[in-house]
Amino acid sequence: ARTHSDRYTQTNESLIALTTVLHHNTTIKKLDVSNPLLVSEQEETTVHFSKMLRVNYGLTELRLCKHGIMDFGASQLAEALCDNNSLLFLDLGCNKISEDGAKALAGLIRQNTPLKKLSLTSNRIGDNGIVAISEAVATNNCNLTTLMVNNNGITEKGLCALAAALRLNITLSNVYIWGNELRNTACDAFERLMDGNKPRILPHNTDIEPYKVDGVTYLSEAGHYLFSH
Repeated sequence: ARTHSDRYTQTNESLIALTTVLHHNTTIKKLDVSNPLLVSEQEETTVHFSKMLRVNYGLTELRLCKHGIMDFGASQLAEALCDNNSLLFLDLGCNKISEDGAKALAGLIRQNTPLKKLSLTSNRIGDNGIVAISEAVATNNCNLTTLMVNNNGITEKGLCALAAALRLNITLSNVYIWGNELRNTACDAFERLMDGNKPRILPHNTDIEPYKVDGVTYLSEAGHYLFSH
């Protein structure tokens, strides 16, 4: 009978074998390898996925949720994707990426690669991480259309930096921030983005909804997003 360790090792080896096959495969376009049973936290499989992304020009979507990816792994992926011209959607949700990993991904965004959608849902990038990403979005990118940074321990400082970046970037249209510290200044900043005849962020392109109580703006989780996830 196989032990848990045997199964974990098999999963590691299987993922590494998969990345090897994908080095020269142009048929597979979308790949979801979320929540694997990994034997350690050494990010060995993430390194192999990074190596694969340097040479694979077929994948357009890659989901690596719950993959145990930390800052080192995020940096490896970001560096590899600077050489990749096909990937459009990268999902790194529910990992362990903090500000250093976010800064590496900001470097990727500055390269203005074809990447259109980036999910960092339920990581821990914090204010410094989102500020770095916001600076990249504001000055060096015209391809990214969707950014998911909900549940990342971001406070007013980081959220206001993102709101300011959205004033300068006209391409990023879908932004998800629920689950962070949505205090007064941040609420006001995002309300202004969603207000007026020509709002910068349309209601169906975000997970928040502004409302007022006694003249004070608050943000709630948008109903359409809540019921669709």
